[in-house]
Amino acid sequence: MKNRKKIEVCILGIIMITAILIMIINPNKIQKVAEEKPNNQEDNKVTYEEVIDQETLNKQEEIDYSTHIGGTICKIDNQIIFYEKENKTIYYNINNLSTPIITLQENIEQIYFDGQYIYTFPNYHEAKGIYKIDLQGNIQKIYEDYVSQIYLTENKIYFVEQIGFDEFNKNPQGTICVMDKNGENVVELAKEVKNHFFINNGKIYYTTQDRKLCVMNENGEDNETLVQGRKFVIGVSDKYLLYVDYADKEAKHILNLETKEDAVIGYGGTNGEYQGKNYLMCQRLQDDGALEPQFTIFEVKNDGTIKEISEVSDIEAKLKYVKDDKIYLDDEEYADYYFLGGFRYKIDSSILEKIEI
Repeated sequence: MKNRKKIEVCILGIIMITAILIMIINPNKIQKVAEEKPNNQEDNKVTYEEVIDQETLNKQEEIDYSTHIGGTICKIDNQIIFYEKENKTIYYNINNLSTPIITLQENIEQIYFDGQYIYTFPNYHEAKGIYKIDLQGNIQKIYEDYVSQIYLTENKIYFVEQIGFDEFNKNPQGTICVMDKNGENVVELAKEVKNHFFINNGKIYYTTQDRKLCVMNENGEDNETLVQGRKFVIGVSDKYLLYVDYADKEAKHILNLETKEDAVIGYGGTNGEYQGKNYLMCQRLQDDGALEPQFTIFEVKNDGTIKEISEVSDIEAKLKYVKDDKIYLDDEEYADYYFLGGFRYKIDSSILEKIEI
């Protein structure tokens, strides 16, 4: 027993001596471990991986906006295209130096950009067609009829051949078509369409003139009715569909594309897709059936769950942009700014050579 105790004491002594030697050889080792372990304050810091993800997200937002939504400013990488309405001129900006590339005879609705060519169409009351413009200003008319809404993919142009014009709602109505980017091989996909269409994951979502919200493949096959009534698509992802029901106080619905579960988020207001997520600013219904006096802003996550972000008392306000849970409203402070790819841009019409970022 005594020998065993002597052995245990010897072993303990060896361990203590070894520990002391480690501290002498590398006295900063314990401190380094403590520094590498983040404290509560450092938990909120952005990691390198998150920075890469944010850069990718910004670039994807630029591509989606420039090729699918369009506007008066588009951006792909370091190339910015913008349209100055006063002089009907399209400018090309690279490395913050702008050059006018073409002045058009008629007003245009909006521009689209795929990184190589600009696509646009004139105001319905002035002219018709789809124009394809290169970065040197060479213009080609690749489609002859009236057009509204363009959606660019890598090889194709989806668009609405405009038949008549909805003066009240200012939305597309006609036939959804697709063609090659040189204007050849035009194919009609769906006739008597009302309002904007959305494309996601190989599917086209749209509403017909007889008030059916439908989905079909990109080639026009396998057409299916999802819901009926005055219901128009306002957003779509792999998991869900957002639509507005104009027959019910402009109710904003979310439809689960897998389970077909349909729920109301709120009523009226505005919506938008920013940084890869859909947002709604609408009013909730109170127990007495009246709408709440303020707006509530909701984030629709990719899995279809809803997150409430904030309340807004100004019912005249409209969503302009959302990033990092910061909400920008379309008021006087941000009226002159364009929000795109995680940045805001301002174009001074008196100094068109430069863009303030």
